[in-house]
Amino acid sequence: MLSRCRWLFLFVLAVAVQGGRASNTVLNRVEVASSSAKCLDGSPYSFYISPGSTPSKFYINMQGGGWCQDLNECAQRAQTALGSSKSWTPTQTFSDTFSRDSLQNPLMANWTLVYLPYCDGGSFTGNAVSATDPPLYFRGLNIREAVVADLRQSYGFNDASDVVVGGCSAGGLAAYLHTDWYASQVPKARAGALPDSGFFLDGNYTRDGKEDYEARMQQMYLFMNSSAGIFSTQCTEVLGYKCLFALYMLPYIKTPVFALNSAYDATMGNGPCGNSGITFNWSNATSVNACGTYIRTLMRKLLQPPSAAFLDACQHHCGEWNSIHIHNIDSSVAFTTWYTKGSGALPDSGFLDQGLPYPCASCCRD
Repeated sequence: MLSRCRWLFLFVLAVAVQGGRASNTVLNRVEVASSSAKCLDGSPYSFYISPGSTPSKFYINMQGGGWCQDLNECAQRAQTALGSSKSWTPTQTFSDTFSRDSLQNPLMANWTLVYLPYCDGGSFTGNAVSATDPPLYFRGLNIREAVVADLRQSYGFNDASDVVVGGCSAGGLAAYLHTDWYASQVPKARAGALPDSGFFLDGNYTRDGKEDYEARMQQMYLFMNSSAGIFSTQCTEVLGYKCLFALYMLPYIKTPVFALNSAYDATMGNGPCGNSGITFNWSNATSVNACGTYIRTLMRKLLQPPSAAFLDACQHHCGEWNSIHIHNIDSSVAFTTWYTKGSGALPDSGFLDQGLPYPCASCCRD
């Protein structure tokens, strides 16, 4: 059972990785009009926004912060800012992909910036209410629908020319899962996905301090009714809960994806490395490198043009915007080049792989 301290840690981590360097942008809180959009505890949902000078272009970022994978965990989470809006502040401040500095954020510095706090526990997928007392609200789908309705009503989303959907960790998974849905809301707009550290392997290894990761995700998929919130019924009808993993969802994603990820994601825990047959253990560098090679192979296969990847060899999870260079290119320049000129304008047809073995401290900074 997770302690309240662990949920607090996940929340602080989820906020911190959105950006912590210079050129911060203040986003203002807006409570959605729809009463069906609720956090786990039933409190009303809000999002944060900073309108840009180019109002037809939108960056929508979904916060991460793990998952609650059984009802007891969700009840605990409902008492924190990852399950309730009661303590949310009137403003939030971010940098990196939210920066108004065109040197830090060359593509989106003038866009309308939208941040969706995470309080449903299921990567914005669910559509159910528990039978517990008090009830728990799994309203990820309703939350997304309510935010888009408000963006249409007050911020010109109907006239969007560009939409990029991002997020890190569980929010990075949400970007894989929901970018096609956001694109369907404004079918005339150009759309792209920018998931950060959302490529999680299946398998019953340890993640977030909990064993049996895949079994827990399957359990969550069922009690949250996550299938209702996953846009690709082609995936869910064939693969069911497996669609909660990017490696199974990617073949069904129609929107081009620019994936930020580490080959040695710091949240990976000991146990099976997906379906590779490798037993992963951080104390055994040989196993870490073998699993990293497996991840590289998978991502290269799944992220063919027009999609692309910025796959580093730094042991980290989320963040590192512009702090790592691959082929002498940082992530913001690589992403901007990909979005404006296509995968072919980048080295290796857009699959930027740092390609160095673990451990590699020098991979993490210039």
